[in-house]
Amino acid sequence: MERNAMTAVYSLAHFFVDMCCAFLMMRFAREGYGESFLLYNFCAFALQMPIGIILDKFGGGHRAAAAGCGLIFLSYFGALWGLLTPAAICAGVGNALFHAGGGVYVLDKYDSSGALGIFVSPGAIGLYLGTVWGKGGELSYIFPMLIMLFAAAFIFASPYIFKCDSKKGAAAENFFSFKASAHVITAAFLFFAVVVIRSIGGFALSFGWKITPMAAFASVLVTAGGKALGGFVSDFFGKEKAAAVSMLGAALLYLFSDNIICGLAAILLFNMSMPITLRAAADIFGGGRGFSFGLLTFALFLGYVPVYTANGGMQISKLTMTLLCIISGAMLLAGFALQRRSEHSDDSCNN
Repeated sequence: MERNAMTAVYSLAHFFVDMCCAFLMMRFAREGYGESFLLYNFCAFALQMPIGIILDKFGGGHRAAAAGCGLIFLSYFGALWGLLTPAAICAGVGNALFHAGGGVYVLDKYDSSGALGIFVSPGAIGLYLGTVWGKGGELSYIFPMLIMLFAAAFIFASPYIFKCDSKKGAAAENFFSFKASAHVITAAFLFFAVVVIRSIGGFALSFGWKITPMAAFASVLVTAGGKALGGFVSDFFGKEKAAAVSMLGAALLYLFSDNIICGLAAILLFNMSMPITLRAAADIFGGGRGFSFGLLTFALFLGYVPVYTANGGMQISKLTMTLLCIISGAMLLAGFALQRRSEHSDDSCNN
């Protein structure tokens, strides 16, 4: 099917986009350029929300994604010329354009969460490899530049290659079609808070066993695997059961995460909530697919800020992480209950 082919293209491109951005920042802005890192992360995460709103209104997600890859390609010239701050901003905006374009497409074409999990999962692997290769210096910067140039051209042409509709999807035709009741607004806030918590936990918890390249890569693989698995588990068992099992299971396993097996299992379960939360937010905002995707990526940025600004780095304990998982699980279940109550209220009013 055309939409499966396009989702595969976006998923593969997601790997390369995050890899090339991480490579750029690690290769050219490693020491003494903290402001560039903060600007990059702000542009990459916070700007997805306004970009998403524009895409919700006017469509053109594949053009935004292609333009994003093109900007990342151009950012390398700025870095090579020593213009690190403009390069970081350019790469961050390009990253935001790609994610918003790809996220809107997948959210709009699928009502389930499985494809969404497939789309979001490769980024973790790309981010890790780009960071390692950028620090190591073994890989030439020419490779990521060529990859981004090819990705920009292929994504732009892909609707014609796969003969799929590149116009606004059905959801976007009814821009911001949601009932602004207290129930849904509270549910959206709870989902937003869960993502902030997940961001803080992902950045601030360290593991004693994560000291070898093999162990570090294993943690990245289970992070990606958890994101992919979460969507399918949610589709099969329901989002409430998937959220409860993933968060409570992660809470228990984090208590024993000094053991590498328990730690990896906890990371996998913890990350299963990502596609579940994204889908839940998209269901709230109806036609505002891009807004909902960008809203939760902004939450990721807010979770990154206290970790970045803390003197000496922010660290949390295993027990704190367990409590955060329990709180997140309770918030997710409460949000789902509020969504369901709002839907029932709407049905009652229509009868």
